[in-house]
Amino acid sequence: MKARLLSAGHFKIVVLSLLAGILYLGAHFFVDTFRVNRIWMDRVEIPSALAFDATTFDFLVEGGAIWPVRDGVSVALGHAPCNTLAMRSPETVTLVSGPAGEAGRKYVRELCESAQGERIRQQVANFNQSYRIVAVSDNREADNALKSDQGVACADGVSTARLFVPARCLPNKWDATIAADGRAVQSITTATISQFDYAFLASETESFFGDWKVITPVIDTQTGEAGEYRFRTTMTFGDMPVSIRTIGAVRSISINGAPLNIDQATGPEDVAEAAGLRQLASLAILCADDTRSIGHHVSCEGENPRGRPMGSRIFLSEPKGRVVDLELLIEPSIRIDRGLRRYLANRQNGAPDVAGEKVSLGFGRIRVACELSGFVVGNSATGGPDTGCELSWNVPGNQRVERQSEPLTGLELAGLPVLDQQGALTQKAFQLGLGGLLGLGTGDSGSVAAALTRTGEGENPSLTLIPDYQEKALAALEQNYTCPKGEERCERRADLVILDADGENAGNVLAIASLPQPRTGMSSWDIETLELTASSKSPLAAYAWRNYDLRGTPGSAFKLITALAASQHVLDTDDKALESVLLGTATPLQIADLFGIAATRPSFNGRCKPDYEVRDPKKMNALPILGARDRIVFCMGNSASSAGVRSGISHILETGVESGCGDARIPRAGMCEAIKRSSNLFFAGIAMYLDADKLLDPETGFEHTELVSDLILAREAERFFPAARDPEVIKRKSALDILDVNYPAIGRGRASPMIVEAGLPVPPGEPRRLRLARGGIGLSVSASPLAMASVAASVATGKIVRPHLVPRAERGPSDDPVEGEPLLLAPPEKQALADRFLRELRDGMGAVIRKKGGTSRSAFAKIPAELRDAIYAKTGTAPVFNSNAPPDGRYAAWLVGYVDPQQGLPGIDRKIAFACRVAFSPSYGGSVCGPVVRDFLLGLYEGEK
Repeated sequence: MKARLLSAGHFKIVVLSLLAGILYLGAHFFVDTFRVNRIWMDRVEIPSALAFDATTFDFLVEGGAIWPVRDGVSVALGHAPCNTLAMRSPETVTLVSGPAGEAGRKYVRELCESAQGERIRQQVANFNQSYRIVAVSDNREADNALKSDQGVACADGVSTARLFVPARCLPNKWDATIAADGRAVQSITTATISQFDYAFLASETESFFGDWKVITPVIDTQTGEAGEYRFRTTMTFGDMPVSIRTIGAVRSISINGAPLNIDQATGPEDVAEAAGLRQLASLAILCADDTRSIGHHVSCEGENPRGRPMGSRIFLSEPKGRVVDLELLIEPSIRIDRGLRRYLANRQNGAPDVAGEKVSLGFGRIRVACELSGFVVGNSATGGPDTGCELSWNVPGNQRVERQSEPLTGLELAGLPVLDQQGALTQKAFQLGLGGLLGLGTGDSGSVAAALTRTGEGENPSLTLIPDYQEKALAALEQNYTCPKGEERCERRADLVILDADGENAGNVLAIASLPQPRTGMSSWDIETLELTASSKSPLAAYAWRNYDLRGTPGSAFKLITALAASQHVLDTDDKALESVLLGTATPLQIADLFGIAATRPSFNGRCKPDYEVRDPKKMNALPILGARDRIVFCMGNSASSAGVRSGISHILETGVESGCGDARIPRAGMCEAIKRSSNLFFAGIAMYLDADKLLDPETGFEHTELVSDLILAREAERFFPAARDPEVIKRKSALDILDVNYPAIGRGRASPMIVEAGLPVPPGEPRRLRLARGGIGLSVSASPLAMASVAASVATGKIVRPHLVPRAERGPSDDPVEGEPLLLAPPEKQALADRFLRELRDGMGAVIRKKGGTSRSAFAKIPAELRDAIYAKTGTAPVFNSNAPPDGRYAAWLVGYVDPQQGLPGIDRKIAFACRVAFSPSYGGSVCGPVVRDFLLGLYEGEK
């Protein structure tokens, strides 16, 4: 009995153990399955449905259910009708070759009844709409919106729009009919306006445009012609004129049934003056300018646009309070490919045909390749063989689909609401200038706000910005930013970046302000179009960390990099000659001999004939630069005086301690003095000394044109602000650290790298050594204010600093192997020399502010001494004018540096680095950016006191 009981007990134990094991395995399986499913939800590999659509598309084209229609200037697509008759009797439907019959039933059913057929018909419609379109939009809400602190109420009855107008906020209020017979036409909600083709209609100066009313014109398949359309609306006028833009040419305007006669001499300025007082209108018919880049237009009033995208701009004023019925007669825009337009223009000019040459047209997933010889004005054809056109479906293959993170809402910055509960930028954040940094909210595609994600715990991220710093940075810009002739807005751009340069927080972005600020009330279509097609014109161009053109040329501020490159070279090679030059123990004559500086006429313009017999350093004022064939192509020199005289290399010779350089009262000329005086001869000479030989072909002795990857100057710039990094490092990068130059973020969230152009490939005959010499003084260089602020922070800390927008605690430890490295790499036995080089550099930056002859001394002369003694800086001035430069100013003015409070200053409790840049400035860096930085620092200093 006892044995039986024991056996039963053992049996129970075994059963319970088995059940526990099953439960454990089940739980493990469930957890593992849940984990796998979660990963699958986050990142899914799916075969593209487009692959199925491609097979169906080919099937329908071969069966004649879809076909091309070509006229003399354009191509459209036709397909079998999918109406009630097609559903009931598909054999009676007409295909390209005639009635479908029994054999064609399968094509009609596939086109009209299958899911793939529905998607394909939509793509056909999109293709046709992209080439033939008529649309209208207006800003009738601007008058009331600009008078209200709340902007304008959106159609959803919940949200309002003030900073920018999202799609569907202001629905279009126009009705459309076919002009010939009065039939009503519905708006095509799925129609896509080609932003590249109609970018010339986008505006950064006008506000509160509503949605586009877009229709697809009915095209005569034989002639390719489209009739005109009438658009009607009722509009109430206020104190402002109403701006109306159309895709297609406005042929007539009627108000309350009466034709409106417009004087062609009347312009938008005239209408603005008449606003609210009397009726006045201006009309401009515009076409895309094929001779220039995307976004430019020319007047094409009375012309045949020959397939160029065409649109109109109307400015209309009426007495305040008047309600009018407005009617526009619009001729649709029929756009054709640029390559085809060039072909037709060349053919009209008598150019011969090229046998077999084709033009490829495409929009969405459909591609059409047509023989150019078939395009003859007045000649039309239908079907593949007759048109010479082949249809295909663009299949991108399998794609990895990322699950979208939950948009940020309710984001705060030190208690200040930055994004509201709908994810839109708040009014206060906009006033602080955060629109350029964050964008206009999570709905602003390409913005930093849209790229930021929540933390692993589901919390909103923190930002390193300090509202007080941001407010004072923007105020400093506004106090010193002016446009010519008192204009409200101009091409002049101003940026001020402030970074933390203290300990573990070094690199944190404390403030990043830019002017001019985005105009309130821009439509999302305008913002996206400018961002996509002309980023430099975008109201959210993010100039503080993105470069577009010559405005990103740092000028002499880059001499900090040149000085550090030379210092590192000495530490690496024991180059005693260059060491003596940097430390000020070489004479000006020895410097001239080492760098090849010679005498020439005191007034020269580029080319010169150096006189090597002259040995007076005061007269040795030119660095001859040899071209591709070893002929002198340019003579680098210091800035000319008012009398046109350029100083010689001895202009940096000063008495040590009195000049702010060195400890002894002895004459010296070194890196410190060259920084203070901003000597072009000195730093161009360094660049040539370090790297000129690498640009020469060892076999011929002449300059080659290939990429040079080992330039010392370029390598040093890359170390401070890299262009690329190991893919594995990028893969591990926190998604929160947006402003890292290596973060593969979208749109405006990615910073531009620092680039030295001398190492890039050049066309034959391009004088590469001239690029190198210019690079040494910061001219043939591209760098953003964020990059230069990072350089200044690195000099302040003695370590390589990277910029960050998210605090260290949230972004985690750096995975950048260079971040935190010593500024100058030296073995223990050379550390004293490295420290001496760094002191020379810092002393020179201090002398720029505090000593006679310093290039920004006057801007800081009257501030409190304890504040002035804590500032270290380098000025920069780069000519940015060219044939298309605006009249606002010809320079990019810079001031780059840091503040070291040491014992502490009122309002400044840490080291901070700064970079100011004013593009299209009328004057030099010290006199333009000096007051900006001064007023920012005074704001902190006096605010605390």
